[in-house]
Amino acid sequence: MAERRKLSLKSRGDRSAPSPSAPPWPILIVDDDEQVHQMTQVILRDLSYQGRPFKCIGAMSATEAAAILDLQPEIPVVLLDVVMETPDAGLRLVRHIRDELGNRRVRIILRTGQPGDAPERDVVLGYDINDYKSKAELTAQKMFTALVAALRAWSDITTIERLNAELSELNTSLEAKVEDRTSELRESNEALARSKTRAETALLRETEAKNQLRQFLSMVSHEFRTPLAIIDSSAQMLRIRVEKSDPGGVARLDTIRGGVQRLLGLIDTCLADEQLDSGRIVLHEKSFAIGPMIEVTLAHYRVASPTHLYRAQVAPDLAVWGDPGMIALVINNLVGNAVKYSPAGSEVTVVAAQDGADLAISVTDQGMGIPPGDLPHIFERFHRAANSKGIPGSGIGLHMVRQIVEMHGGAVTVDSRLNAGSRFTVRLRPSPGPGAEGIDPVQDGLSAPAPDDTVQDLGEGNR
Repeated sequence: MAERRKLSLKSRGDRSAPSPSAPPWPILIVDDDEQVHQMTQVILRDLSYQGRPFKCIGAMSATEAAAILDLQPEIPVVLLDVVMETPDAGLRLVRHIRDELGNRRVRIILRTGQPGDAPERDVVLGYDINDYKSKAELTAQKMFTALVAALRAWSDITTIERLNAELSELNTSLEAKVEDRTSELRESNEALARSKTRAETALLRETEAKNQLRQFLSMVSHEFRTPLAIIDSSAQMLRIRVEKSDPGGVARLDTIRGGVQRLLGLIDTCLADEQLDSGRIVLHEKSFAIGPMIEVTLAHYRVASPTHLYRAQVAPDLAVWGDPGMIALVINNLVGNAVKYSPAGSEVTVVAAQDGADLAISVTDQGMGIPPGDLPHIFERFHRAANSKGIPGSGIGLHMVRQIVEMHGGAVTVDSRLNAGSRFTVRLRPSPGPGAEGIDPVQDGLSAPAPDDTVQDLGEGNR
């Protein structure tokens, strides 16, 4: 009794006192000796572990113990006798707990009063028990130590099983999420594949349409030129005849010839635009003076459209790097647009100067201007401004200008106000050399186009 009180005091000093609200540790005592039950209850009555007291549950036989464990599988420790209703009843119960009930958590401490009937070595090797004690040596201290070790092991096993269950649930949830996400990705990939197929089909149709357009333009250019040339020649001959006999018919014949030239110019414009768009035009870049090219262009329009005033402001020795023929086409288009969309008597100004690292060429008119809603689309193919109705044009010229400028690595912009005029600015690369490599624009094929030349009609703008 003194030893038991000493153990109780020691346990209370080392561990927290039993909490009234803490549930006790259920300990199943399986023994057919009533005194063993009473003694065990006395020993454990004043002891505790982790602030929880012990609660003894008694079973007088292995059969009764099996029934209790079947109803209360959460019992952590079993103090089990070997010899009860049969010499091996305890060992049979061990088999029943582990194999039939499948309870691997409960800690089984086998204690026997007849070790010879169940040798420790044979029992430990043949049965899934956790400790083996002889009743003769199982003092209060040893029992408490064995119970604490068993409870710690049971707690660890329970924690591991709980964590494994949570991990299994997490894995199941993760697998479901992965499956859902995989399904979403599969659907997205299928939708992307369908979109790709549609895009490829649309691209194929667009390519076929462009090829058909190219063939049509080639056919039109070939088939239309001969009859148009015959019409123009006939109109010239008729003009010579009627100049004296019917002067009033001259104007009508000039209208016919002008229409023929406009139609030829439209054909050439469409062909040039298609060649630019398909990338079949190869630039022949060189350094050349921009001033003479501007003067040649303005000289042409002074003759072709004498109703306007023309002014050039070009910095001296200003040279540009590019294809002279293509740059001339750009300037001609912009000046032609300025003339077309501004009233008679107004001024068209061309300014060329160094602007930082660029060479800037701006063409300014005093015409009708471009509506704000059309400005973002003014360089698109076939786009014409809303206020350009009644003015002849194909909607291709400014698209060509942008293509040519961008092929040179430059940019074109526009500033415009309704009824105040527009300013188109082209930025190109200046000559990389130490000075301008001047060229004769006439010798380089940049002579001013005649009134009937198709270059004039390539200036049909987008507005």
